[in-house]
Amino acid sequence: MRKVTVITSNPESNSLTNAVGKAFADGATSSGARADIIDLYKIGFNPVYGIDDRNHYLGKAPVPEDIKGLQEQLADSDVIALVFPIYWYSMLAMMKGFLDRVFCRGFAYYPGGKPGRLAGKTVRIVLLAGSSQEWTEEAGIDEALRNQIIRQALGKYCGIEDVEFMYVDNLKMGNDDPERRARAAKQLEQVREMSADLI
Repeated sequence: MRKVTVITSNPESNSLTNAVGKAFADGATSSGARADIIDLYKIGFNPVYGIDDRNHYLGKAPVPEDIKGLQEQLADSDVIALVFPIYWYSMLAMMKGFLDRVFCRGFAYYPGGKPGRLAGKTVRIVLLAGSSQEWTEEAGIDEALRNQIIRQALGKYCGIEDVEFMYVDNLKMGNDDPERRARAAKQLEQVREMSADLI
């Protein structure tokens, strides 16, 4: 059975971010996979790269205890989904901290840039945006994120080649306009279908 792990990052438990994460998991399970959701805020994940992380990076200490289980879960997954809103033209600090601490040297890659235990995984990154995908592309934000996340971090260091973005866009916080809600519902269904097709 294929295993899917979805990581979400939004401080509101009933956010559209978490609804998208659930849609991704639902699509995977509908195709026979086992899917788990890790809500970084719900588990109280500490995104701060601290001295324990630094000492591990330098080879002076073991992996910090609070990230061991997360690393094992990712290593045991066939598909990993990162779901987060674009904030200040990048990812939220919580998700960046997740990459900083969990996708670390000795796990996701080794000295010299040799890929680690995530090499060959399938990764989908679902970006939530208040603007349109087209505007994000025209403004250069899409390209900056693709270079930082896909080509450099996941591709060059981690050896993950099957990485794609998916947008859930044109969102407005707290807007109950029927047309916007219908658009969001349609995008949730697209996320389910995309996830189901991966399995």
